[in-house]
Amino acid sequence: LCVQENYRNNPFHNFRHCFCVTQMMYGMIHLCKLWERMTTEDLGILLTAAVCHDLDHPGYNNTYQINARTELAIRYNDISPLENHHCAVAFQILSNPETNIFAYVDKDTFKRIRA
Repeated sequence: LCVQENYRNNPFHNFRHCFCVTQMMYGMIHLCKLWERMTTEDLGILLTAAVCHDLDHPGYNNTYQINARTELAIRYNDISPLENHHCAVAFQILSNPETNIFAYVDKDTFKRIRA
């Protein structure tokens, strides 16, 4: 629910898009038998990334963000401002004890998740 609340009501980059991408990733995992080539941990990270990939998307692409000198472009020094923002929002959600699905992983694993 917290993730859903952090998707805006944009025509495309909304929670429905999140759901479609996550469902497609789940399908690809099974169609390509990725569970045979990836660890359970990696599969969990992959699905988490799919769920979080467009969190709080403002509805305009990176080129617009940079050319308009938006707050996001300035914050991330014109380096993939949207992707950096989506990731930051995801880890902000995960910093809450009620929503931290990675609360019990060790430090090294958490570093790998953040990489």
